[in-house]
Amino acid sequence: MKAFVLAAAVVMLGGVGAVLLHQGSQAVDPLVSGSIAPIASAYTATNLNGNASCRVMRGQPVSHRSRQFSATAECDTVWPGLAEAKTWTENEDGTVILADSSGEAVLTIVEGDGPGYETMEPQGASVMLRAVQ
Repeated sequence: MKAFVLAAAVVMLGGVGAVLLHQGSQAVDPLVSGSIAPIASAYTATNLNGNASCRVMRGQPVSHRSRQFSATAECDTVWPGLAEAKTWTENEDGTVILADSSGEAVLTIVEGDGPGYETMEPQGASVMLRAVQ
């Protein structure tokens, strides 16, 4: 009987030890987490047709989908009204709307192939936003 109790205690301690060791191994993997780029807040907006560029900033959250947005005055040379854009709103379909203070869309962008965004609307707009490192 003593042997059975001793064996049961060893098995139970081994099980508890395995659970505790397993919990300790769930730490963040620095290799994986280090390869995930942080979301940029500063971008260079470039009009590919006119070769104009300016700096824009995606700011603090104002709702669960929207953030503040600011653009320098020279951004109107990149796209008319871009300097007046005030919000960056992320939609479920992956598009982002840059809107002015009245809520009117200035540009609709979507993530591009690189570290930035490309315009979807209005049609004919060749504006790219590239993350500033």
